[in-house]
Amino acid sequence: MKEPLKKLLNNNQLIWCGERCAPTRRGLPTGHDALDAILPEAGWLQGALIEVISPQWGIGEIELFLPAMAAATQADKQLVWIAPPYTPYPPALVSGGISLRHLLVLRPPRHQDIPWAMETVLRQRRCAMVLAWPGRLIPKTVRRLQLAAEAGGGVGVLFRSEHRDSSFAATRLLLKPGRSGLQVTILKSRATRGRQTVALTLH
Repeated sequence: MKEPLKKLLNNNQLIWCGERCAPTRRGLPTGHDALDAILPEAGWLQGALIEVISPQWGIGEIELFLPAMAAATQADKQLVWIAPPYTPYPPALVSGGISLRHLLVLRPPRHQDIPWAMETVLRQRRCAMVLAWPGRLIPKTVRRLQLAAEAGGGVGVLFRSEHRDSSFAATRLLLKPGRSGLQVTILKSRATRGRQTVALTLH
């Protein structure tokens, strides 16, 4: 296909021409081969928001993102956590490869300040990943966070306990405890057909 025509097809949202016309994108490797194998971008989509839904915390959600966070800090990129429900344990993070001097933990004084803080940080290109625990959010706010991630080029991760039928987040994951780790179901991701589930062994 000639380049001008290919560019026209790729930029026209009203035309669908299959994977041959789609630009090649490479995600940020998750560090879990089985998960990379079922994600369309072979990793976490950069410049996008990931919504993580779980009935409870402390089941391995941090370990799920640990390899990507470690790679980001080792590449001299910033990592930000906003309003985590627990106090980060430095020895475990260092053991996982995270450079603590690149980790910033924010605890906004008011709950309503969490989305604003996340949006502000996501727009900073030096920030590779932002993890936040905001509680309830209206769809309009999720949309703003997705746009902020697109503008900054990093990965935003929203940890939520509620499950809505639709979301503006580019990727949605459902987490459940597994026999030897974590069960991850992809509810939504660009170019993914239907739900896919993978069982991960976490260390």
